[in-house]
Amino acid sequence: MLVFVIPLKCQKVSNSWDYVCKLLERCLRSICNQNNPNFHVVVVCHEKPDIQFEHQSLHYIQVDFPIPDSSLKQKREDKAKKSILGLRYASRFKPNYAMIVDADDCLSYNLANFVNEHSGCNGWFLNSGYVYQEKSVFIYYRKSHFHHWCGTCNILRFDLLPLPDSENDYPEQFLDYYSGSNHRNIEKSMRAQGTPLSPLPLVGAIYIIGNGENIYQEGFSSIHNANRGKVLFFLKELFKFRFLTPLTRKKFGLYKILLND
Repeated sequence: MLVFVIPLKCQKVSNSWDYVCKLLERCLRSICNQNNPNFHVVVVCHEKPDIQFEHQSLHYIQVDFPIPDSSLKQKREDKAKKSILGLRYASRFKPNYAMIVDADDCLSYNLANFVNEHSGCNGWFLNSGYVYQEKSVFIYYRKSHFHHWCGTCNILRFDLLPLPDSENDYPEQFLDYYSGSNHRNIEKSMRAQGTPLSPLPLVGAIYIIGNGENIYQEGFSSIHNANRGKVLFFLKELFKFRFLTPLTRKKFGLYKILLND
């Protein structure tokens, strides 16, 4: 069984709480559209989001952690503590695998089915995936190293997840591990310790950028900043864009978000 853990930013550090809630609702609808019902979703939050969507496999944990300030360090610590707490809570479901998911991304409806059919593996990293900038009619296909870009990128066997020995204890090394900036290193570290992950043989996620609530990326210009102005790079990248089709939207539960006036 696969459990998804979603650490949600708090209202006080959001640019638009209404938008954050709508992004989360789309994320939850995407996850809960799995074609295998053997999964759970745990959302860890300060405030329970204002959404209408409900599902029997969806669970909320509210925390009273200190509100992070605008610094990246505190935002990362808040995300890490929520991830750790969510994983601890998820242990009651006796899951085989866990995946930490950013609250604005969308997932393939085949993930739970694939994981449940391949038990025994140490886990998987998402080597390939899609990148979508809000309001675009195109989607970008990242063929390799998707896990270096997107935090929604690792599925680990639950017993291999590093967790503190004591509840309400958040040592620095665990805060670093779950900070949201370490996702690109997990495949390498798992291989080094003798429990290598396998590349997921399907496109598992859509990395949503440019929505105004991303901690790290604000759009394609920030991702490609180091290479802007290089003509050959631009031409090569151009072929990685494709039209966003209804089938892709269906597979990932990706729909347009409408905000209240």
